[in-house]
Amino acid sequence: MFGTCGIRKIYSSYDKSEKTFTPSMALRLGLALGTVLDENKKVVIGRDVRTTSFAIQLAITSGLMSSGCKVFTIGVVSTPTLCMSVDYLNADCGIMVTASHNPPEYIGVKLFNKGGLGFSPGQEQEVEKTYQNRAFNSKPWNEQGSVAEVQRINDTHIRKILRLTNYENHAIRNRKYIIDPGNGSASIVGPMLINQMGLRYITLNSQPDGTFPGRFSEPSKKNLFDLCQFIRLSEKIDVGIAFDGDADRVVFVNENGDIVEPIRVLTFLAREYVQKNFPDKSSRKNLSVVTPVNSSGVIEHILEPMGVQVHRTKVGDINVSIAMHKFGAFLGGENCGVYIWPEFSGHQGPDTLMAIAILLQYLGKYEKTFSELFEDIPIFPYIQRELHLVHDRIFKNEDYEKFAELIIPKLEKAGYHNFRKNLIDGLHIRFDEGWVLIRKSGTTPIMRLTGESKTNLSETERIIKTAQDIISNLMEIKKD
Repeated sequence: MFGTCGIRKIYSSYDKSEKTFTPSMALRLGLALGTVLDENKKVVIGRDVRTTSFAIQLAITSGLMSSGCKVFTIGVVSTPTLCMSVDYLNADCGIMVTASHNPPEYIGVKLFNKGGLGFSPGQEQEVEKTYQNRAFNSKPWNEQGSVAEVQRINDTHIRKILRLTNYENHAIRNRKYIIDPGNGSASIVGPMLINQMGLRYITLNSQPDGTFPGRFSEPSKKNLFDLCQFIRLSEKIDVGIAFDGDADRVVFVNENGDIVEPIRVLTFLAREYVQKNFPDKSSRKNLSVVTPVNSSGVIEHILEPMGVQVHRTKVGDINVSIAMHKFGAFLGGENCGVYIWPEFSGHQGPDTLMAIAILLQYLGKYEKTFSELFEDIPIFPYIQRELHLVHDRIFKNEDYEKFAELIIPKLEKAGYHNFRKNLIDGLHIRFDEGWVLIRKSGTTPIMRLTGESKTNLSETERIIKTAQDIISNLMEIKKD
């Protein structure tokens, strides 16, 4: 039932096979979660703008109440707002009904602990086991739980962000911004934040609509074409800000209409924080950040010489959060636009609103254009390729070890040096000149190859081709 980031399936009203996600399954999920939490626990639940999210919320709420839980409903919110709400409402668990950046026919659920930390795989397995066994803690009619509606939670979140980030206007009031929520949850809270910051802005795709008529929900280069083109044709827009469906991802566009890679933004934020708060390099030995295996190596390139450790983890913001908790990292994020910074958000989940408030303050501090802000953070040539397998199967660590035994000698022969491998999420091989990641999709018969060099695109292509040739010799690949 659970995947990389909670549950995500296509919605249907009823499905006996449970290959899709239905209200009856949501009811059982509520019963299972309520049973695992035990009686009299407090749960906060929010939802995104999808046309099916309210039905799923009601079903989950019914299951929770039937198992004796007290439920707080907070309406249509962003995932960061839900994460903040768990501790704010003194709840034991948070539930976000969302399919994040997936197409509108999808629906899903994300689960959070106190502090906004996502459920671990072990916790998810416990809920799923209870779901499958149907060993529910159902209460009689006179011991049912309760439900209460909480108003104006978005205002609470914004006030908290501006307080924790010590927000000051500086020179950013002289800039003009364009907000593109993609018709998702940020349609409400995104403009609210910018307005509370006292900034001048216009919006694009800002009416909440669960069919996502303006653009596809994921804030990718392809889906943000209209936003980037608008900025290029305008002489008055300084920064573009684009969200995904539940606003746990944010992507920034500079005044030239070019997307600034999120990993470069993450690197910039980490560098500025360290330089300001730890000017003496000897005081940085315990500082660390976390990012997944598929993020650009520019983060090590900038931070490691400063004495900051970079920990790699599995793909997924929940995995980043868990690793941050494990290593005591001050900052974490993904190349898709996830930023996790508990010191300034007040919780351990992703928070795009926090990232906006902090980043725009740096824009005002340096009085540079947005593109100039990142001019000394290099762009390493990056390629991702998908190999469609004829026969699908599960790949284990032994399989990836075999790949490594064959690929590393080839890369060494090609002139690359100092190899470091890990099997956290597929096979990740780093070397002085770049890196390559080989990772099988968890849901489709696709092997993803990702590579990066520190020089040029042809060098990255050479790295990718070395790995691709070996994999093509070991398994049958579909022809284009």
